[in-house]
Amino acid sequence: MKSAADTADAIVPFMLMGQTLSLAIYTTGHDHDAALCGIDFLFGQTATQVPHSALAENVIHQLQRYLDDPQWPFDLPLQMHGTNFQRRLWSALCDVPSGHTATYGQLVKRLGMNGGAQAVGQACRRNPVPVVVPCHRILSQSGMGGYAGETTGEKLHFKQALLKHEGFVGV
Repeated sequence: MKSAADTADAIVPFMLMGQTLSLAIYTTGHDHDAALCGIDFLFGQTATQVPHSALAENVIHQLQRYLDDPQWPFDLPLQMHGTNFQRRLWSALCDVPSGHTATYGQLVKRLGMNGGAQAVGQACRRNPVPVVVPCHRILSQSGMGGYAGETTGEKLHFKQALLKHEGFVGV
């Protein structure tokens, strides 16, 4: 298996509310058809990798703008592979404004499903571009819920930091 450094278009530090990690940024295409297709969390890694493309530079610029202003509206071309349901859900995530949250159940209703909170959680877990597509704004009925497939640990602390950064006071 290749490491992020072998395949990423950039690796940048991301410091938020006292938590430091690196983000590996993946793009596809060239010039006019380039798109962001992935962001991975690299906890404990501090090495950086300069961007290999103009789009990777733009992603880094917009992530920095988000760090400076949690209301920053990302405007990036995305290429997100998933099922029809996953793509519908990821689109719905973008409708949850910064500083606000929704529950898995509310998204189920918004998407016109009967039941399916677990399906929403699984689709959030498979979000290929976290932060840009804000799955961190989705909570369980009884509290924080998980983040990126974990219910404890560094990823959950990062979700909490993202929500605090955006001004959500229920963290």
